[in-house]
Amino acid sequence: MKKPSEKQRRYQCWKSSYVMRMRRKDSPRRFKYAKRRTTKTQIGQSLEAPSHFILISAKGGQHGSDVNNFFEFLSKLRMAEPPELTIDMSRVRRMVVDAALLFKAELSRLVQVKGLRIKAIPPTSERTQQVLKQTGIDRLLNLSIELELNREDVVHWRIAEGPRTDVESTALEPIMADIEAVTGLPTHPVYQGIIESMGNCVEHAYKDHPDVKRKMPTDPGWWVFQQVKDETLFVVVCDLGIGVNRALPLTLANEQGLMRKLMHMFRRAKGEDNRALLAAMEYGRSSTGAHERGRGMRNAHAVVNDHGEGDFYAISNKGCYVYRKAKEETVGRHKTLKLRHSINGTILGWSLPLKRIPIEG
Repeated sequence: MKKPSEKQRRYQCWKSSYVMRMRRKDSPRRFKYAKRRTTKTQIGQSLEAPSHFILISAKGGQHGSDVNNFFEFLSKLRMAEPPELTIDMSRVRRMVVDAALLFKAELSRLVQVKGLRIKAIPPTSERTQQVLKQTGIDRLLNLSIELELNREDVVHWRIAEGPRTDVESTALEPIMADIEAVTGLPTHPVYQGIIESMGNCVEHAYKDHPDVKRKMPTDPGWWVFQQVKDETLFVVVCDLGIGVNRALPLTLANEQGLMRKLMHMFRRAKGEDNRALLAAMEYGRSSTGAHERGRGMRNAHAVVNDHGEGDFYAISNKGCYVYRKAKEETVGRHKTLKLRHSINGTILGWSLPLKRIPIEG
């Protein structure tokens, strides 16, 4: 008998293993496998936080292990049940502002809606400790951080929060002093536009929707981080509502023709959340049909146009809208990103250069 070649032997080996795999696939399972461990946090279990808190990677989108790890952590955090949860923060060394704000909102929801008692193992990074203390997250984690706040990238952040029913300027007065110090104005026109945009979003964020089963926060229902640094205003607003994609049809319930027209205009955009964001930007009226400034998501980036330059972005569930206008441009440029992970809410952000306005007379 002729000796098989090396190639024939490899083929026979592959064929044998292939046949065995097919037999195992077709035959009934003989063994009982252990029940899969769920991601639901059990009593006394410690949930380990990732090293980076980040929503979108530097290259845009939600690719990379840091982003995936953060959203996996958020998913487990949202499923936590009473009475107690311990979060190990020891590895955390970077917290991007919008991700930190979303983390604070989710912690507030767990404490308020579920009555969860939260403890934490403190971070080893001094920078992270300062971020937690400056933003008030340390209190939600029941951490005692005694170190002095002295980092230039931390000390300028201010915080505010309020009920989901309304956004009143009085709730934001404590964080407006920094704007007055730069511009000389106690109430800057730019901030008035931001307050109106915030109010509109919060007004529609917490409407009842059959597809949303999770419990909604009541008081507070919106969270703000603000910073004035190097004569630039940064504002980031977060709510944990139903998102623009679900809120817009409810807002336009009596104007179905307009709703279909808006969605048809942006049918080529990727993802339902992005189509809804673009439609909301186009729709500049209140739910009562009255034309008013500051009503509708459209006026959120009108703040940038009125100011003359700056950046605005909106993240709603899996949609992301970015708008940028340079000083020399008549009209700004925008783009959308379809995200892999949902933030389960809406985040609005502005970056606007400020300058001192001369007082007439």
